[in-house]
Amino acid sequence: MSLKENVFLAEVLQAVTQGVQALSPTAPPPAEEAWEKALTTPPQFALGQAAIPCHPLAKAMKTAPVKIAQSLADSINQSGYQYIAKVEAVNGYLNFHCHFENYGTALLPEIRSRKFYSRTLVPASRRERIVVEYSQPNTHKALHVGHLRNMVYGDAVCNLLAYAGHDIVRATYPGDMGTHIAKTLWYLQTQKGGQLPTENQADWLGRLYGEADEFVSRTEGKPEGAAQKAEVMAVLQDLQHQRGSYYPVYLETREWSLAQMREVYDWLGIKFDIWYFESECDEPSRLLTQKKFEEGFFVKSDGAVGIDLSAYNLGFALFLKSDGSGLYLTKDLELIRRKFEDPKVTRSIVIVDARQKLHFQQLFKTAELMGYPQAAKSEHLSYETVTTEDGKPFSSRSLTGMPLHDLRKAMEEKVIHDYLQAYRGEWSDSEIHQTAEAISLGALKYGFLRVDSNGVIRFVLSDWLKLDGDTGPYLQYVHARCASLTKKQGAAPASFTVRLETDSERELLYFLGRFDIFVLNAAESYRPSVLAGYLFDLCKLFNRFYTECPIKTSEGDQRHTRLALTEATASVLNKGLSLLGIPAPDRM
Repeated sequence: MSLKENVFLAEVLQAVTQGVQALSPTAPPPAEEAWEKALTTPPQFALGQAAIPCHPLAKAMKTAPVKIAQSLADSINQSGYQYIAKVEAVNGYLNFHCHFENYGTALLPEIRSRKFYSRTLVPASRRERIVVEYSQPNTHKALHVGHLRNMVYGDAVCNLLAYAGHDIVRATYPGDMGTHIAKTLWYLQTQKGGQLPTENQADWLGRLYGEADEFVSRTEGKPEGAAQKAEVMAVLQDLQHQRGSYYPVYLETREWSLAQMREVYDWLGIKFDIWYFESECDEPSRLLTQKKFEEGFFVKSDGAVGIDLSAYNLGFALFLKSDGSGLYLTKDLELIRRKFEDPKVTRSIVIVDARQKLHFQQLFKTAELMGYPQAAKSEHLSYETVTTEDGKPFSSRSLTGMPLHDLRKAMEEKVIHDYLQAYRGEWSDSEIHQTAEAISLGALKYGFLRVDSNGVIRFVLSDWLKLDGDTGPYLQYVHARCASLTKKQGAAPASFTVRLETDSERELLYFLGRFDIFVLNAAESYRPSVLAGYLFDLCKLFNRFYTECPIKTSEGDQRHTRLALTEATASVLNKGLSLLGIPAPDRM
């Protein structure tokens, strides 16, 4: 982000550049990018709002940093800048104090007009068209809370990258072909009589998979187990070749799972630009692997086909089983090719949990050795797992946790019971339902996004739904409070003189202006938690302001300024929450 978009910080950089040139006209001045990188924040707000170290100048100017800082401070203080109130030399640093009234006069109208959200974060020369692949649930399996982390994290990363200025292609890749499906359908036909349900079909199918897996596992290593395995593999072969009696059942049950996925995505407010399917990549990937084997690229090991990557500490990567079936690696080779069929795509990001690290290392190395230039443009963005309250990982196989639609219902009922029941009669049933859904989504999404992707998340529903502390409902509540205050006290006029009399007002104003800095940091590091932390801190600053700076008893420009700060807080909270995929109701 060019700091020129922030008038105070842009003026700080200008003041330092001009000050150094005046102080040492013969010394080559540092580039502007160097000053931007050196820019920091004093440890306490009272010590200033921006700081620049003078130590890098010591060698060229042959002067101690303390003396350089004092000389620059004296020079800048005499120059009369619009947004810099004063500069202090502290231990070789320049501490810049903002002229808050002038800064507020520039910032608050920008936020009100929403021009503030159209700033240039990434210059045109660095903008890319990026395929972001996230959410890869398997059909014929139960969707659980663990799946939500991928969905919510991936969607927030897309929102942040798009806000920064990149062109984002949102892609999902359901696993609609594999042994787990063959096992489920074989169990359905041979052990359950082939009878299909007429309602709650996707949930029934998820339970059936769990039963099938348990049934097959019990016979593993026994004489009947080998026969069952052979039968399941025969079913898989038929499905892969789109033939046999199981194939129509596969198509029908596959659609149950896909319909449930679409329902979950609608609930979460997630829209995909493209759906890749594992089944579509299956045959082309097996043909490609066979072709590369015949060319000598792949080798055989115990009847299976793969590549030895031990020279890269990646072991042996298997691409075809001895029966000719492909694996995830096989299909992912074809998927890489498909993603880059669009010549404008410059990068691919795959969001999959950390347990698949080796998989993607093997995939990208194999693609590189095959001569795929796309390999260098692909990256695996990983995240840690989600556990139950007692620390157990969620699992479709063991049916850990309730199905997602049951979780959704339970959350919304709890929100209504705990928070919204008192508004019956005052609010319409529709508004109560919509608000309960918004709070539930806020609790879920913020609960996932406030933690860095490398941290394990423990899902505790009662904690995530609290209206105080570091939770989604707390942020939504502060937004609703801002909206209520504006409605009751009225909006600030279009024109007034900004009047700030307390540190809580100044800190809130300055922190509002730093929104884009945090958003860009979150986008470039793929860390929505950075934005989540900013919004939580913003809420704490607003609550301090709300306590110390009453609006009702204030008058004139003081009142107008406080109303404008309240409006601006609501606006920034609303925008920030939307980037995390969280709705912001106007009342709670």
